[in-house]
Amino acid sequence: MKSTTIRKLPLPFFLCFVAVICSWVSAQSSSGCSLSFNQYPYKPSGECVSDTETIIAWDSIPTTRCCRNALNTITQALAQRALLNDTLFLKREEWESCRVPGPDANLTDACPFGDLYEGSSKCTDIRLRDFVGGYQKRYGDLLASCSQFDTPSFIDQCERCTGSIEVNRDYFLEQLHAGSNETEAQLCTLSLVIAIAADKIDNASWVGDFYRCLPLLDTKVPEKKEKSYIKIPSSVGKALLAVLIATTGLILVVVLIKYVNKKEDLPKLLEGKEISTWSGLYRFSKAEIENAINHGNQRMCLGSGSAGRVYRGTLPSGQLVAIKHIYKSSMSDSFTREVEGLTRIRHPNLVCLFGCCVEGGEKFLVYEFCSNGNLAQHLLRSDGVLSWDKRVKILRDCALALRFLHTHPDGCIVHRDIKLTNILLTETMEAKLSDFGLARMIGMEESKVFTDVRGTIGYMDPEYMSNAKLTCASDVYSFGIVSLQILSGRRVIELDIDARDSLTRRAKDVATGKRPPSDFEDPRLNGKFVLEDFESILKVAVLCVSKSSKGRPPIEEVFEEMDKAWKNTAATMGNKSRNGWTSVATPSRSLDLVEV
Repeated sequence: MKSTTIRKLPLPFFLCFVAVICSWVSAQSSSGCSLSFNQYPYKPSGECVSDTETIIAWDSIPTTRCCRNALNTITQALAQRALLNDTLFLKREEWESCRVPGPDANLTDACPFGDLYEGSSKCTDIRLRDFVGGYQKRYGDLLASCSQFDTPSFIDQCERCTGSIEVNRDYFLEQLHAGSNETEAQLCTLSLVIAIAADKIDNASWVGDFYRCLPLLDTKVPEKKEKSYIKIPSSVGKALLAVLIATTGLILVVVLIKYVNKKEDLPKLLEGKEISTWSGLYRFSKAEIENAINHGNQRMCLGSGSAGRVYRGTLPSGQLVAIKHIYKSSMSDSFTREVEGLTRIRHPNLVCLFGCCVEGGEKFLVYEFCSNGNLAQHLLRSDGVLSWDKRVKILRDCALALRFLHTHPDGCIVHRDIKLTNILLTETMEAKLSDFGLARMIGMEESKVFTDVRGTIGYMDPEYMSNAKLTCASDVYSFGIVSLQILSGRRVIELDIDARDSLTRRAKDVATGKRPPSDFEDPRLNGKFVLEDFESILKVAVLCVSKSSKGRPPIEEVFEEMDKAWKNTAATMGNKSRNGWTSVATPSRSLDLVEV
C-alpha cells in the first residue's frame, strides 16, 4: 500500500463515488469479484466531509474520510468471505477485477487501496485459521476486548478495543519480522480488523458498534506550509501601510453602519462562524437538498413539528434520508444545539445526522431515514397492534440511549423532549431517539441548571415546570410517561396535564395493588404479554414519574430493569412448551415502590 500523497478528487466525483459504491454489487457477477455487499452495503456517513482532508485511518492507512467509509464496506465483505474460505484477502487478479460500475471508475483508482490482495505483504498471508489456531490465546483476548459495546461507558469500551488492536498489530509485525515497513503496518491492521469482524459478522448491531469505534484510531495529517519571504523597499512598504490603514478605516465605518442599521444580520454572521467549526458533517448545497427532496418528481412530507417540517429525500447514491427544513420563525438556538449535539455523540439508538445546509436564509438538517416512522404511529394506530416483545425491546433500547446520554464523559446530556413521536423505528423496528433541538448538557461539576422551560407539557417533569430546575431526572420522568403509554396503549394528549395525571394515578393504583393489572393493560394485546415483565416495567415506570426528582431512579437502574424484562420476555416467547402468554409469576424486584 502506497503511503504517498493522495491525489485530490473533486467534490462531484465523491458524490458519484458514493453512488457507484452502492451499486457495486450488481457488477460483481460479471467482473469475477467474489465479494458480497448485500448484508453491509456502502452507506453515506456524516463523517464524509471532503476530499481535501487527509487522515491516517485506523492509525495506519493514509486516506480520506470518504475513502475510509468505503474501507469499512470492503473489510466487512472480506470478513464474510473469510468465514467461507479462510483467507482474509483476495488473490491479486481477483482483487483487481473488483470494479465499480460507472464511467471507467475503478475502486483502486478512486481510493488508495491497491495493495489489498493476498501476497502483497507478510500480513496478508495470515489466514483466519492462524488466528484461531496458532494465536488462539491472543486472538481470544483481542475478541474479548471488542466483544461488548453496551457497557455503561461506550467510549471506554472503544478505547479498550482500539488499544488492543494497536498492541496486537505491533506484536504481529515483530513476529513476522516486518520491522517498521509502513505497508506491513497498514495491512497488519487491516488483517486484525477483518479477523475481529469475522467473529461476529452476522450480528449487525455489534458490527455497527465496532466500526463506530475504529475512528478513534484516526489521526489527521497536518498540511505542510512552506514559508516564503519577499523583500519590499521601505518606500513601497510605507505606501502599502498607508493604503492598508485607510482601507481598514473604511471597512470599520461600513461595518459600524451595517451594525447600527441591520442588527439582525449579526446572528447570521456568528452562525456561519459556528458552522465552520462543525467538522463532522457534510455541507449540502441548497440545490442538493432540493434535488433530494424532489427526487423522481415526488415530494413526500413525513411530518412536522414546532421547529420545522420533515421530508423524505433521496441522495444521488439512492440512499434514503430524512430532511428537516427548519422554520425561519423557530428559535435560532434550536438548529445550532441540534447540530452541535449530534456531531459529538454517536450511538446505535440515536438518529445519525449526516449533514446540514445553511444557504440563502434557509436551514436544513439531513438525517438517516427510519422507514417505520415513529412510535406513536405504531402504538396508537387502529389497524394494527404493536406486539408485546417489540414494546419491551423499544423501551430497552430507549433506556440504553438515555444511559449513554446521561453518562457522557463531558457531562449529562438532557434530551428534554422524550415522547412517542421522537422515538423513530428502523426497518427492523430498532428504536432511535431523535430531535435534539432542546438538548442541554449539564457539566460534570453541576447537578442541575436553571434554564427556560421547554418541552412537551404532557411529558414534562412537573418539578422542572415549576422551578425551571433541569436535571437528568427530567428525562427519566418523560421516559416513565412513555413507558406507561406503551403498557396501557393510552395517549397523553399534548398540552393536556389532566390526561397525564389521570394516567399516572391509575398506574400507581395498579402498582400498589389498589387496582388489578387488567385496569391498565392495553386491551389490544388480547392477553398476549408476559405478566411478570408487565408488572416489573409498571413498577419502574411509576418510580420514574414521581413528582420529586429525588424519588426517581437513575437511568442506569432503569436500563438494568428494562434489560432484565427484555431478556425474560425473549426467553419466554422462545419457549414453545409454555402454555399461553400470560404469567402469574411474581417478579423479583430490586427497586422499592415509594410514594414521593
